[in-house]
Amino acid sequence: MAASGGLRERKKRQTRQAIAEAAAALFAERGFESVTVDEVARAADVSRQTVFNYFPSKEEMLFDRDAEIEAALLGAVRGRAPGMSVLEVFRAHTLAFWQRIEALGMLRHEFWAIVDSSPVLRDYAEATFARHARSVALVLAAERGVADDDPGCHALARVLCGVNAAMLTCGLHRIARGDDARVVAREMVLEAERAYGLLERGLNDR
Repeated sequence: MAASGGLRERKKRQTRQAIAEAAAALFAERGFESVTVDEVARAADVSRQTVFNYFPSKEEMLFDRDAEIEAALLGAVRGRAPGMSVLEVFRAHTLAFWQRIEALGMLRHEFWAIVDSSPVLRDYAEATFARHARSVALVLAAERGVADDDPGCHALARVLCGVNAAMLTCGLHRIARGDDARVVAREMVLEAERAYGLLERGLNDR
């Protein structure tokens, strides 16, 4: 029974990945707005309903790792060492992203080039960053034993998620327009250090 369950889960993951990869390839070739769900279904060799079973919207097909990314961020906040600040967690999170890009030198499916080309996807990305900030704020509120709508927790989460998002979008925009990914990654590490250092020292220290 366990082996059967494991096989089903593996097939589900494979189907989900096939849909996401088919969608990304079509979006890269023809543009996000020009691709229909039916076309994604045909490219992935699944039914239209199967596509919707895995992805309620076209945007989620491209941002298919969003839940995993958010979970990793929240896990880092929750699991930080005693005495480690939330700012230090975010600094490490941002730096780790750009260090991976420097090691790989590329992004799958030219992800941000697809996002950059679509106002709908750019708005979706911003909404994703805002949702992550809210999730971080709720973790901080729970840690501190305050209400979910505590302004201090939400302000801190939005500032830190905003820096992370700025480092992400500015760097990926440069890669999408053709700049060398490794060069951009090295420069974004320096920019991230500068931005988080500014927060650490206080915004008046310019």
